[in-house]
Amino acid sequence: MGKAFAAIVVLLLASAAAPLPAPAGDAGRILFLMRADPPGGSADPQVKARLEQLGYSVTVSEGLAGQGGAGMPDPCGFDLVVMSSTVRSNQFTAERSVITRLRDMGIPLVTWENDLLDDLWMTGLRRDSDFGELETGHYFWLVRAPHPLAAGIPAGLGTWTEARTPAGWGKPGLGADVIMTWPGEPEKSTLFGYEAGATMDHDHLAPARRVFIGMENNSFTRMTDTGRKLFDSAIAWARAGRKSCGAKR
Repeated sequence: MGKAFAAIVVLLLASAAAPLPAPAGDAGRILFLMRADPPGGSADPQVKARLEQLGYSVTVSEGLAGQGGAGMPDPCGFDLVVMSSTVRSNQFTAERSVITRLRDMGIPLVTWENDLLDDLWMTGLRRDSDFGELETGHYFWLVRAPHPLAAGIPAGLGTWTEARTPAGWGKPGLGADVIMTWPGEPEKSTLFGYEAGATMDHDHLAPARRVFIGMENNSFTRMTDTGRKLFDSAIAWARAGRKSCGAKR
């Protein structure tokens, strides 16, 4: 009887000490830049749901809606900006003040839009040389296992999406932490990050953490467990590097 009572007390104490799930928004505020109905569809709704499941408060913004990005919320009001590959990249390149602000802001940024890597100074300018897309990018070669972006996944060959899923890639600047590459072509990185202050392309110093993860529009719903871990780590690592905004206007 005494042993049974003691066991019950231990269980009750353990339950009381166990952390409760984080209420929505406790992890931080995310500005999610995306496009609602891109040709071929997208997994953006599932991405948003995952971010909310992780405890983030997510504000969705589609397009720039006006000169100078007047319809886009101020990134300085958020802890992290996430940019999907579904954004109309030509809008951002046409509105140079907007892309410059996103590039120079002291808010961390995670993107999987390889067409804007050059504009964000995360890579050089040449398509298919400095950035591009793989028709079947489901394999990876993980090269920097100790880094937090690697999500505890061991170095070597693996898969992060289902077969025949396209992937974006970039050839980052010398200051980047390259986490994984396309097997056999180490210059094509499908996951890399810049720490704040690291040298990006064009000798630009990262004003806050920057991450590229080479998903395409529908990759998120085709990810393996490994892919989901890498995505979660990309978000968490970037968010942890929030600084004062310092965006150039």
